[in-house]
Amino acid sequence: MVSAQVKAAACWEAEEYEAARMRDLQTVLMVSALKCGRSMPDMPAAYNRWVGRAKASLIEGEKKLLAHFVREGDRLKYDKFTTALANKYSEYAEHSRFCERAKLLMDADEKHNGVLAEVALLLNSRPNGVEDMCPAKKPAGSQIIVSPFDPIPEGGAAQDAPGQPVVAGEPAAVAAPATETAAAIPAGTVSAPPQ
Repeated sequence: MVSAQVKAAACWEAEEYEAARMRDLQTVLMVSALKCGRSMPDMPAAYNRWVGRAKASLIEGEKKLLAHFVREGDRLKYDKFTTALANKYSEYAEHSRFCERAKLLMDADEKHNGVLAEVALLLNSRPNGVEDMCPAKKPAGSQIIVSPFDPIPEGGAAQDAPGQPVVAGEPAAVAAPATETAAAIPAGTVSAPPQ
């Protein structure tokens, strides 16, 4: 059984996840510049222009990506991660429309002055090699308040009387387990159920 500490180290924080998406995008464009240069001679120059536009995001992302693997305790996994991305896109590059699609991406980024970095963060698919996401962190000094619309846990939990305000930080306010719909409310905030 994997210990909770090892599992927590292996999960991906939100900023690490964003960095992995940016690295994924950079890798597909780099592979396209290398693989498509013969059939589309302007691809390497288009890639270099893209790197110029995205340089700050790429540098910051690489720091976060490397920090993830250092936190995981195995810096060599960083090299394996980046190599696996390059290998994945090298296989995709054999597809007949790969170069055409990559060129369209770079042209769109150039026309809209850096749109691809934003698009990379909106994609639904996970980058290759990204496993579990870490649980969201609540703001410091906050309590999780269970919404009155959340289901009551089985086995019964301490409940406030209907219509009574729930005060953050009091045991009754956090008696039920938090769900994904629970909101983080700063300590000391009073919240009353709807009437």
